[in-house]
Amino acid sequence: MLKERIFDLGVLALGLTFVLFGTTAAQAKPKVTETIKTYTVSATSLEGLAQDMDQKGPKGYWAYTGWYVKWTGDCKLSVTVDITLPKHKNPAKMPADVRKKFDTMLVALTEHERQHGRHGVAAAEEIERAGCVGGDAILKKYNAIDIKFDQKTDHGRKQGVVLN
Repeated sequence: MLKERIFDLGVLALGLTFVLFGTTAAQAKPKVTETIKTYTVSATSLEGLAQDMDQKGPKGYWAYTGWYVKWTGDCKLSVTVDITLPKHKNPAKMPADVRKKFDTMLVALTEHERQHGRHGVAAAEEIERAGCVGGDAILKKYNAIDIKFDQKTDHGRKQGVVLN
């Protein structure tokens, strides 16, 4: 029997979050797969970039992370982390100061999204340590951790996910 629980995490109309694991030597680590997808923006001003990301971003956000934990009847776990981020169509067309600010924001946005992914990996590790007992409750716990993380960081703004 295969158990699967999926948590898609919307990450503000700005953007947001991956892969660390650590279990005891006696345990196999969950298999972790991270995928980064991009969507194209083309504006050359800060205001235009923000508008592009507001309109074109996944689910109305600047970035989006979903993590998916699966486990089998014999408690073999896997985690898939899907991150969607903006990518500029032609960065050379941006003025140097705009490009620097966009690039700086994108680094902060990527790290914020990867943290969400690390929450998914931590959930899988905890499920594994529990012998796959109570997995649904553990997933809910880590979903709540993601929500609190976004509240604490103002969806990454306090971590540099800004264009100004």
